[in-house]
Amino acid sequence: MPWRLTTDEKEQRDKAAPDVPASPDRPPPPTITLLWPDTSRPVRNPVTIEVQFAPGPGGSIDINSFNASYGRLGINITRRLLDHAVVGPSGLSAAEVKLPSGHHRVTLSIADTSGRTASKTIHFSVAGSDGRAAAASRSGLVVCRPGGALCHSRPPVAWL
Repeated sequence: MPWRLTTDEKEQRDKAAPDVPASPDRPPPPTITLLWPDTSRPVRNPVTIEVQFAPGPGGSIDINSFNASYGRLGINITRRLLDHAVVGPSGLSAAEVKLPSGHHRVTLSIADTSGRTASKTIHFSVAGSDGRAAAASRSGLVVCRPGGALCHSRPPVAWL
């Protein structure tokens, strides 16, 4: 017997409803791209982080919408990150950041002036003083690469 998606009654109501054209596709949301570091292998301290934001078509980045959260519980680390990074419409950068060793998960989100939002979750590992980390990361995070467009000089800082 085939699996039914709805009851007979609801299916009849659906068939009797007027055929309304689908709403037009919305333009794509902004994008968040981790430029540096390479999170495919454990990161070593101090690290430079560089993230790039790009608005969706017809919009510009609303920098006041930027948010950063940590871990599975989504602990808000936006203020802590912004205290140690340079952030603007084109991205975020932080130089000489000291991160605790271990595995980390950071989710970044941003919106554009058209109200479209994007988020990116970055999984990464930071090598301990012995150079080892438990596992490789699966995604990317951002800050500043030496010589990068968003780079700035600061003494090493604790970020997480």
